[in-house]
Amino acid sequence: MPSFLQDLRHGARSLRRSPGFTLATVLALAFGIGANTLLFSVVSALLLRPLPLPQSEQLVSVWGLDPREPEDNNALSRLDSEDLRQKVKAFAAFAIYDTGGFTLTGPNQEPERVEGAAVSEDFFRVAAVRPMLGRALEGNEFQLNGPRAVVLSHGLWTRRFGADRSVLGRTMELDGNTYEVVGVMPEGFDFPREDSQEPIGLWAPLAARDFVRSNWESRGTHLLSGVARLAPGFTTQQAHQEAQGVMQALSQTYPDTNSQSNVSVRGLQERLSQKTRRPALLLLGAVALLLLIACVNVAQLLLARAMTRQQEFAVRTALGAGKGALARQLLAEGSLLALAGGALGLLLGLWGTDLLSAMLPESVRQVQTVRVDGRALAYTAALVLAVSLMCGLAPLGTALKANLGGLLQSTRGTSANKAALRWRAILVSTQVALALVLLVGAGLLVRSAQRLADVDPGYRPDGVSLMGVSLPAARYSRDTTATFYERLLEQVRAQPGVESASLVTPGIVTGGAIGLSLELPEKPSPAGEKLVTGYRAMSDGVFGTLGIPLKQGRDFTRQDTANAPLVVVVNESFARRFFPNEDVIGKRVIIGYRAPLEREIVGVVGDVRARALDEAAEPELYAPLSQTPWAMTSVVVRSKLPLESVTALVKGEMRQLDSQLTMPRTTTLAQGLERSVADRSFQRVLLLAFAVSAVALASLGIYGLMAYSVAQRRRELGIRLALGALPSDVVRLVMKQALRMCALGLGVGLVLALGLSRLLEGLLYDVSATDPLTFLAVPLLLLTVVSLASWLPARRASKVSPGVAMSAD
Repeated sequence: MPSFLQDLRHGARSLRRSPGFTLATVLALAFGIGANTLLFSVVSALLLRPLPLPQSEQLVSVWGLDPREPEDNNALSRLDSEDLRQKVKAFAAFAIYDTGGFTLTGPNQEPERVEGAAVSEDFFRVAAVRPMLGRALEGNEFQLNGPRAVVLSHGLWTRRFGADRSVLGRTMELDGNTYEVVGVMPEGFDFPREDSQEPIGLWAPLAARDFVRSNWESRGTHLLSGVARLAPGFTTQQAHQEAQGVMQALSQTYPDTNSQSNVSVRGLQERLSQKTRRPALLLLGAVALLLLIACVNVAQLLLARAMTRQQEFAVRTALGAGKGALARQLLAEGSLLALAGGALGLLLGLWGTDLLSAMLPESVRQVQTVRVDGRALAYTAALVLAVSLMCGLAPLGTALKANLGGLLQSTRGTSANKAALRWRAILVSTQVALALVLLVGAGLLVRSAQRLADVDPGYRPDGVSLMGVSLPAARYSRDTTATFYERLLEQVRAQPGVESASLVTPGIVTGGAIGLSLELPEKPSPAGEKLVTGYRAMSDGVFGTLGIPLKQGRDFTRQDTANAPLVVVVNESFARRFFPNEDVIGKRVIIGYRAPLEREIVGVVGDVRARALDEAAEPELYAPLSQTPWAMTSVVVRSKLPLESVTALVKGEMRQLDSQLTMPRTTTLAQGLERSVADRSFQRVLLLAFAVSAVALASLGIYGLMAYSVAQRRRELGIRLALGALPSDVVRLVMKQALRMCALGLGVGLVLALGLSRLLEGLLYDVSATDPLTFLAVPLLLLTVVSLASWLPARRASKVSPGVAMSAD
């Protein structure tokens, strides 16, 4: 140990004498290690770190499953969920819930829209977290007409009630109904869920949701998310099989509503990270390649430095230093470089965490907070150890071959050690190959993004704002809801700057439609087959406001009231699926929302890619809002005014009609479209950044090698010029050497890229994993870069005076 400490002190002095080399090496390592620390922190948050709940490995997500579309997950009905809760023995506790906004009102306080969860009776048993104050919801509070009670989050308790511990027993008004506060949850508690955009502020019984109350006894209305905690001794697979058995029994008992129903049980963390797992691992692999390229660059620097230190190594050998001593010395220097690079890389990782978190799409942030945790520190430490060994072993061969006698007998201008140059050439080829792999991946994603950007979403997002409206059922009946919407539209449409305004149930261009059972009176379905369609309600003028083209028939009008004949408009996918090669105008459908009613198709509109641009449109039909009033809608306004002005305008008109209403959240269609491709954009930008960095590192490596090679061959090149060689011949000679190394790297890289590009197939849109344009453009780009990197030192060599070159030492 004392000897190694002495070697460390000697190594530190040696590195201080070469500040340029030390700085370049430490920065290259810091960049690679820091990037790896950052990306591993994302992987740790998504896949490795337990969810912030007790025994989170026992938590599973329970979703409905349509065997016709096994990749899609559907919500559950309350009655099906009750059967699962009672009959699946693998569940120690099973709950269903729905998240959304509640309008919170109170005396002398502004109405506030609070994100809340309506939950079933086992919810807090599933979470396994007790309130810090008071109690959880219990007993008859979960019945349809039971006592109204609410549990507050720590944040809402602090903000709204000033953290007053006497809040228990007080009442608060939610959506026009009075609830008693019975508990306050601990600080930071927020049950992990999908599509979360803001923390939950309160938990109320399931019956607090008006649409759940309306479908309390409906087995065919699927609106709720399921979550369970496994019983001791049971696995997720056992729970999945048992739940499927229950659903199969229900399909026989209730063939009208459950003929094709099934269920999926998966680990909660696995489900929450299902969309980001593969991209995260892919990016981690990409950044590992980037670190490898940085290490190759460092290895080249170390080899070059070892060549300049041959006399030192030879003298030490002559004085009795053994191979072990030389190896220990080099390992000590490598350790110092790796530790310095690792420390700086860790600082970059810590600094970049906040920046990366801000760039991450919601699908990543909603699972866990990204931070440099213990696992990331251990990963960084392992990288530093591996880099230490690499830095120590890379120049060892050159050091051990140093011989004092050979050096003393050598003549001036002896060419560089051929073995060292051969190894450096191999390293350069490796850099080119790895850079090509990263560039191909980035190129494929960029090409995919270009194709995605060319996709027609089916609507015109420019200048369209969306503002949510929620009417409490306690104060609004079916008739008064329709009247309110009619008056609100009249007032908003009359405002200056508003080109058009309409109402639509949430999600027409920002999410999936409500799934309803469908019957076609003219085309009876085979026994046991259930037809399903997407459903949305809207006012007149929506298609014009959104820029959705009317292909056939007519739009809704103000005459399509509750007393008029029931009508619907369908999209082109609906027409193709259910009425192929037929004129659909005048056809009749029966949709099963609440009471199934027959309606006439009066129009066909273009398809809208609502969930995401890379997902094809599904069959959908649209009904007049006046014939099927919904408590929750969105005001859609087309205007050249900014979102803030449109929001203030709509909010003002809404508050004139009802001062107790508030507006949940506002956005624009352009923002919604941007969010739908956020995951892909993030992956593309990050991988492209890694690829550009890899090309930069490879270029520096090639430039360094060629500059060093030219310096070592200065005497040889001078003799060539003296014997009549032209400067262009020298340039051609040097560049030929570089291009041979590049060609080898390109060949190996193309083979690797062809194999690894298959991993990208699930992330690409309308682009083949073996896209010819990408696989042609990337090698040409690298050839250009290599040519430029080698041309600069070659040009400099061609201008050397033959006399000076031959007399140089």
